[in-house]
Amino acid sequence: MPQLSNSILVLLGGGHASGKKTTAIALKKELLSSMPESSINVKIIDMNEYTTYGKSSVDSSQFPNSKSAAITVNKEEFFQSFPKLKPSRFDFTRLKNDLNEMNQTSSDRSTQDIIIVHGLYALYDKDLREMSHIKVFIDSDSDTRLIRWINRDVLTNKVESLETVINAYLLGARIEMSDYIFPTKEFSDVIMPRGFDANAVKLIIDGILLYFNDKSIQPKRSSLPANNLRPAVIGNFEKEKFDVQKNKFYQLN
Repeated sequence: MPQLSNSILVLLGGGHASGKKTTAIALKKELLSSMPESSINVKIIDMNEYTTYGKSSVDSSQFPNSKSAAITVNKEEFFQSFPKLKPSRFDFTRLKNDLNEMNQTSSDRSTQDIIIVHGLYALYDKDLREMSHIKVFIDSDSDTRLIRWINRDVLTNKVESLETVINAYLLGARIEMSDYIFPTKEFSDVIMPRGFDANAVKLIIDGILLYFNDKSIQPKRSSLPANNLRPAVIGNFEKEKFDVQKNKFYQLN
């Protein structure tokens, strides 16, 4: 599937509660604050909107709320009683159709359209990757992600119980991460190893600029904090364009 021609597509993939949504929001905010007024149109798409559940990437209600479930469940009972979390619960066809439609109805050339898609499987589908311009994998260690998940759904939003989240993680999400999500890391152009990172956001914006239809649109650099990741000479960086064909990626350690 060809790369979108009228819109710039940025994919943000990674594990459960790794910071994908936070990065997408920060990226949009930074773009809108640093670019000339009315020069860009930024849209964020949450891949959870393309599941039957629709609320989050994992339907925790499918997992037990017992404090000891993850410890006492035997292997046979596990495969009989609990769903194996797979990428098939996401409607990739509908997502790609929507993206193509957005691209076809893209605004006039004086305004650059930027679409940011974030989700567990943002880097999973081959056609989706080919449509994109920049692919980012947001990584983080498993303990940190679980703590963030608990903080988000149990302590902050109060939509899940602690037991349900822990069981969903131990009986589903942890396996899904190793089987399906972590392998998509190899398709990324940029790897953020510790979740959301402000410097990484600015690096991604530099990559986005290279795909602007109107090259005269430039950010208000004076408004951006100093960033030692941003090359001093943008011309040298432009040759790369996050081009996966050069077998290069940026890992922000």
